[in-house]
Amino acid sequence: MATNNSNPVQIPNVREYFRKHKGDIAREIGNEAVRHFKDNFRQEGFVDNGLRRWKEVKRRDPSSPWYGFEYRGQRRQKGKGKPKQRVNFSQAATRRRILTGSSGELQDSLRYKVNPASGANVSISITSDKPYAVVQNEGGPIKVFGKASAIVPARPFVGNSKELNDKIDRIIQERVDALFRK
Repeated sequence: MATNNSNPVQIPNVREYFRKHKGDIAREIGNEAVRHFKDNFRQEGFVDNGLRRWKEVKRRDPSSPWYGFEYRGQRRQKGKGKPKQRVNFSQAATRRRILTGSSGELQDSLRYKVNPASGANVSISITSDKPYAVVQNEGGPIKVFGKASAIVPARPFVGNSKELNDKIDRIIQERVDALFRK
């Protein structure tokens, strides 16, 4: 088979391309990771090799004394007056998704951080500025209203995920494909 050396095929320098664009690629992966982890809140579970649903919350269980509870800072009225009513009851709380609260601030707090590169390596961290994020993600002891102790079950929303790794692989593959199409 004869070749035409007047138009040689240029093979792109993949290493150079990724060195030059690693910041852009890291931001793209970081955004994808945050979207993936925020979607866990919508699905009320952690997506890793399928959906692993979170443990149900007591505020949605009609047999629980916490049914419909939504903290509003109200205190019980003592003495005469109105008949006793459930303090801090909210019908909306019985339907609200797990870990969203009325504001959704935990999922909204998720951010990515591109860590300083060492040579060709880049790492990305997913962070939250909410002090309760770790105990919600991993489970553990808490103080209810600063008094009674309770154990919060782990409801992971951030962590290693096969589906996220597949999305990251697709991002990198698309970059490689685009490089060779030039």
